Amino acid sequence: MATAGGSRSGVSRAAFALVAVVLVGCLGGGVSVAEIRRQKNVQVALRAKWAGTPLLLEASELLSKERRDYFWEFIGHWKELDKGSECLTAKCCAQKIVEDVRSFLSEPLASIFEFSLTLRSASPRLVLYKQLAEESLSSVPVKDDALEQISGSGAVEGTCCWVDTGNTLFFNSDDLHKWLEGSGKGATDSTGQPELFDFDHVYPRSNITAPVAIFYGAVGTKCFKELHVHLAEASKQGKVRYALRPVLPSGCQATSSFCGSIGAADAVTLSGYGVELALKNMEYKAMDDTAIKKGVALEDPKTEDLSQEVRGFIFSKILERKPELNAEIMSFRDYLLSSTVSDTLEVWELKDLGHQTAQRILHASDPLQSMQEINQNFPSVVSSLSRMKVDDSIKDEIIANQRMVPPGKSLMALNGALINIEDLDLYLLMDMVREELSLADQFIRLKV
Repeated sequence: MATAGGSRSGVSRAAFALVAVVLVGCLGGGVSVAEIRRQKNVQVALRAKWAGTPLLLEASELLSKERRDYFWEFIGHWKELDKGSECLTAKCCAQKIVEDVRSFLSEPLASIFEFSLTLRSASPRLVLYKQLAEESLSSVPVKDDALEQISGSGAVEGTCCWVDTGNTLFFNSDDLHKWLEGSGKGATDSTGQPELFDFDHVYPRSNITAPVAIFYGAVGTKCFKELHVHLAEASKQGKVRYALRPVLPSGCQATSSFCGSIGAADAVTLSGYGVELALKNMEYKAMDDTAIKKGVALEDPKTEDLSQEVRGFIFSKILERKPELNAEIMSFRDYLLSSTVSDTLEVWELKDLGHQTAQRILHASDPLQSMQEINQNFPSVVSSLSRMKVDDSIKDEIIANQRMVPPGKSLMALNGALINIEDLDLYLLMDMVREELSLADQFIRLKV
């Protein structure tokens, strides 16, 4: 009996433990489901169809738009494998790249560069280089020893860097050195040379009559430095016309430095495109919006432009004198803005209302915020706007603009140059701004 009782009690304890485990599991599952349900934010990203491109190579492409010499100096800084070795995160590498670029560019151009790098605007150019690299591998015969290297265990490392001379591909420095030293047939034969384009990076002061050698490789890889040094030295001696097409082939991230491979593994997120999510709550709630709770401020004094007059009050000065009454003062301002009492305006008081509104926005500390406030609370602020004295200079400028722009039309100008809004996109606008800043920077360098 004791044994049976002990068995029953053991079974009961086991059953209780099982029920407890199941209950805890259900509660845990309920918590996770509740957490998932609470996440109502929606994130939308538009990704490119092509594979990712290294951020380091994109930076070199953007820098080449300013001056070709900057491109080669930047390559010289990053050809060492230990460059940026202290970085362990992608953010650190990006900051290191921008820091190096700031040594070449002025502050305005450096800011545009950083924004363009964030937009990944140079990624399509690297995709073009990659397509040319694939054509190079498929159209030019490879030497027998190189074929053994590609087909063997070192396939990835063997195809990360190569030099295309039009008739032959060289994958190592020994074969390249023999070709460069062969000043006879191989170095002087101009037939079958690869074609160069305007966007190619040709080494400075290269001999235009020398044989063309196109180097496909990525700065930061193990094979890049050795081949680059040979080609650069030969180009200085007039033996070869050296052109570099930055490419990090698939599978070569393992041979690259950490910063050299950042961005290559992830898909490129396209910027400059907007996605609208129209969400509407169909539940209607009855609320009394005329009642203002005492002591509750509807507006945030940190984001509102309080220097503008509201029915005769300048609340920025009032808050400076009575900061302890912040909530009450802001509630009073909200009451004035939302008050249904409106002053009666005569017809002649509305003749300069457009000029007065433009003047209020221009003189505001935050013009965009002021424009938003006026648009959303125009009936409440129209009385104070009509009492403003119009500045003659602003009035004359508005009249001059109205003579240039037909009614109902929009006009956009950058430093006085008209821009076609219909064909404008974010990348084109960034190029225009960069060109204007670059031109201004050149005038500053002239010191005239």
